[in-house]
Amino acid sequence: MIRRNRAIARIGIISYMDLIFAGIIGFFAAMLANYLADTLPRGERPGRPHCLDCERELTWQNYLTLAACPHCHKRRSWRTFLTLGLGIALSLWLWSAPPPKLGYWPGLLLLTYFAVVVIIDFEHRYIMMTTVLAGAMLGLILGIFLHGWVNTLLGGLTGLGVMGAFYLLGLWFARYRARKRGIDDGEEALGLGDVYLSTVLGLLLGWPHILYGLFFGVLAGGLVSLLLILGLALMKRYQAMTVFTAYGPYLIFGAFLILYTPQVLTILSGR
Repeated sequence: MIRRNRAIARIGIISYMDLIFAGIIGFFAAMLANYLADTLPRGERPGRPHCLDCERELTWQNYLTLAACPHCHKRRSWRTFLTLGLGIALSLWLWSAPPPKLGYWPGLLLLTYFAVVVIIDFEHRYIMMTTVLAGAMLGLILGIFLHGWVNTLLGGLTGLGVMGAFYLLGLWFARYRARKRGIDDGEEALGLGDVYLSTVLGLLLGWPHILYGLFFGVLAGGLVSLLLILGLALMKRYQAMTVFTAYGPYLIFGAFLILYTPQVLTILSGR
């Protein structure tokens, strides 16, 4: 009986220590995502951190301790702390229930990549070629591991073809909108970066899962846009054909559902 209680206590300690370890790893993964999202838009590559308000260079000690800017005294943005909190929570979730085949470490690496793309697209309305190329390498490696060569390449081509068609449709809509309003503000319903990102996600999801991922992504983007339009209409601030949102985060949301919650595919297949 004593030995049994000691064994149970030992298991409890290991689990507790594992959770602490997973939380620490999630914190550092989120710090990396914040750093890349802060520095990549300045020159397409990582560099020294700068204050996002006064643009002056920060010391590494100042940046890593999350202190206020020593020049303008502006505190770190709410996005920084939200990313850290989500990083810890998602790392704990992955540790306790890692997705089949993908596992904890590749899953956390992929989530870090997703976070960088989402933050940059939300804040700058731009999917960077640097993140596309890095994602293509990551997608090819993980895709082949998860689905094999054929399904990985078919998934990438499908993502490219489907979103490429939507991109051309968006160009037509943008021209129609410009004629309707009498001005061309350069806005596009869908950017070319979204097409590249869909190709990356196609490599990750493979064929035919990319179709489900795109479906959920487009559906989520449409629902959020609809809610935004309704909200603006209620506040009497809506003007026709003026609501455009960053679409990359919704495409990533669709991929996240397929990769990290495989039970969704089980429900869709009716098994």
